[in-house]
Parts: sequence; C-alpha cells; structure tokens
Amino acid sequence: MSAITALHDRCSVGPRHLRGPAPGYEELLQVAAAAAAAPDHASLGPFRLIHIPDLARNRLADVFAAAATEADPESDDEALAKARKRALAGPGLLAVVVELKEHPQVPPEEQWVSAGAALQNTLLALEALGYRAKMLSGARVRSSALRAAFELGDGAHLLGFIAVGRHNGDVKHATRRAAEQVLSEWAPPGD
Repeated sequence: MSAITALHDRCSVGPRHLRGPAPGYEELLQVAAAAAAAPDHASLGPFRLIHIPDLARNRLADVFAAAATEADPESDDEALAKARKRALAGPGLLAVVVELKEHPQVPPEEQWVSAGAALQNTLLALEALGYRAKMLSGARVRSSALRAAFELGDGAHLLGFIAVGRHNGDVKHATRRAAEQVLSEWAPPGD
C-alpha cells in the first residue's frame, strides 16, 4: 500500500470494536520512533506517549472515577462505573502528553503543531502495523486527578488517550472535506 493510500484510508475505530492483542513493546517502540519523526523545530520533543499496561488499568479506572467526581461531585454509582469503564475499554491504551517548553524561536503554537504531527504519525504507524485506533479526549483530561496521576507540571497537557487493538471487518470512514475545499491559490492583494 502506498503512503498516500494509507493516509486516505486511515480512520478511527472505537474501543468497543477493537479486540486483542494490543501492540507489544517492540511494536510500541516502532510507533514511538514514527512519532519522533514529526517536524520538531529545535528538537524540543513536545510529544510523549505513555503506555498503560494491563496491570495498571484498574488503578487508572479509579483515577477516571476521581476525575468524574471532580467534574460532578454528585456523580452517582452508575456515572462512576461508566467513568471506570472508559479506562478499561480497548485492548491497549496509550496516554498522549504534550509538554510545551520556553524557547525564543519556537512559540507554543509551533510546538502544538509538532505534537499534532506526532499524533498523526502515531496513528498511521499503528495502522501500518495492522492495528486500528481512536484518539479519545474530553474535558476530564484536564482534571487535577488525571494531571496528578501523570505527574504533569506547568506547560504539560494530557491531550487524551489512544485506544488500540485489532479490528476485522468494515470500518466507517468519517465524512471528509473535498480536496478542493482544502486547497486554494494565493493571489497578491489587488491582483
């Protein structure tokens, strides 16, 4: 498959549609190397992946429940169970962290673009290895419970989680803009 075909075919598959096995350590190293290949002015490395091993998923589920309680102190047992379930969904789970650094020539927005390119490389690398994945986020990733669990300091952001696994069968491709809606020609003002 050509790189262009792979780019066009990439799509997200939700955790409930994924099955095991999850990527192993050597595959995750390949994915991390692909993420590191993203444009990165001044080699600041604003993008990190954190693998959540199976043995730690129940502890992460407790943190998800704490984040739910933080968002709504009156969360009932059903809401907390739903929050816990999110940490256990999908065969594999990666946390995505962006750490912005002070640099005189690399403003934060450029570092965010670098992190976005690294995220896309991550998703494409997972697909190249035969996996499907979905980036999951939401307001709770900014909770103090999750920030503390991942020991995030100033300038660090938990962007979300990538659920990853195998998927057999058809996938539903999201509606995308036509190429002509993305590409335009620049004309100097007054021409």
